[in-house]
Amino acid sequence: MKNTAVKLLLVFPVLLAYIFFTGCSKKPAKAEENTQIQISSTPQQDFDLGGYTVRIAQWWDASPNDRSSIARHKAAEEKYNCKIEYITITWDQIVSKFTSSVLSGEPIADIVLFEMTRALPVLAESDLIIPVDDYFDFNDRKWPPIIRQIGRYKGKQYGFTNYCWTVTGIFYNKVLFDRLGLPDPYMLQENGDWTWEKFAEIAQMATRDEDGDGENDLWGLVIQGHNLYSPLILSNNANIINFDENGRAIYALDDPNAIEALQFFEDLHNKYKVVAPVEDPTDWYEAPRKFSEGNIAMFFGHGWDGQELKNTMKDDFGFIFFPKGPKASDYIVPVQQECKIYVMPKYAKHPREVAKVFEEISPFYNDNVGFESWINTFLDTDGEKNTARMMLEKGKVSLHQAYPTFDNLLFNKIAREIIIDNISVEDFVKKFKDEAQKAIDSEYER
Repeated sequence: MKNTAVKLLLVFPVLLAYIFFTGCSKKPAKAEENTQIQISSTPQQDFDLGGYTVRIAQWWDASPNDRSSIARHKAAEEKYNCKIEYITITWDQIVSKFTSSVLSGEPIADIVLFEMTRALPVLAESDLIIPVDDYFDFNDRKWPPIIRQIGRYKGKQYGFTNYCWTVTGIFYNKVLFDRLGLPDPYMLQENGDWTWEKFAEIAQMATRDEDGDGENDLWGLVIQGHNLYSPLILSNNANIINFDENGRAIYALDDPNAIEALQFFEDLHNKYKVVAPVEDPTDWYEAPRKFSEGNIAMFFGHGWDGQELKNTMKDDFGFIFFPKGPKASDYIVPVQQECKIYVMPKYAKHPREVAKVFEEISPFYNDNVGFESWINTFLDTDGEKNTARMMLEKGKVSLHQAYPTFDNLLFNKIAREIIIDNISVEDFVKKFKDEAQKAIDSEYER
């Protein structure tokens, strides 16, 4: 979880989008003009788009630039008599531009990429995107296993993606582990013994003052901001929010499993005292940078952190699952806002045909070709690579960051009341419940 300043930057575009939501259920007059192209078909061709330009938008240029991708696009254009165009919209403007274009009845693109929590539930609740269940066969094994979690809302599938490499876990310094004689966490993982208890035990063993000056020279763990409480909750068979039968978000921190996770989070800071101090909470890269310096045993991070560590860290590092909590039966991979999904806008002109084009031009990575190439950039051993492969099947999603008012409130209160003020977790959870639910509900009222 990012610090408050950074989080406000992330949340602002979503809040901006809410400004446009009032009245979005009304159909603009221009929307009636959106079906002028007549779709035809022949026995040799599924359909003919009559020269229509299929537009795909995201915040970087995704135009095909390798031989196989260019060939796929050219073949689809010829097969369906269409053009395919990629539109680049900056990350901080994509929500507002998408929203205003849909409200005008002229969507900026046929398919738009969003970070998961910037699209769901807000765009679905506001009737700005359409379900795509009828356009794709999500029972086909080519789709990423986690697709039903990251793209589904109120029983309908709104989001889709041809790949989702949900790889997050614990990086550990192998050189430091060897020097200190610490237990091998990979072997603990393989034996099913990589638990919170072992995690805390190793962190305590690694935290020490080696030169006797009264200050710790080594730390068991580094956490950027306070981004560990959500993974801990997920890893103990709980969540921050759940959804009722109507699809509305419900505060879930009063679940005993969530309380246990928050207590462990507090203990890491205040009981075990194994968390390295944060010097600059506005510096999102401080934690991986500190870990790369060689004086910290463990760090929770993502695959892209591993790529950076490979370039900056002199010591060898390992990579394993996040440890499982007492109420968990298996390891999980915490998934938050970083997961990306494509959506189709309301008033999409030819959604069924565009869906077919998307499948034709998109490589699906469940064959592990692209994935294998990626993990080879930062993982060395067969065991670590196999761990990363298993992670693809074990993602668990938290959607709390889709409710920015609540998310900011939660972050600030946990940072102040649990870590600094050290109040009872059970008291915190009870006291916070009504305020939290009101913050969640406020998102539906905008």
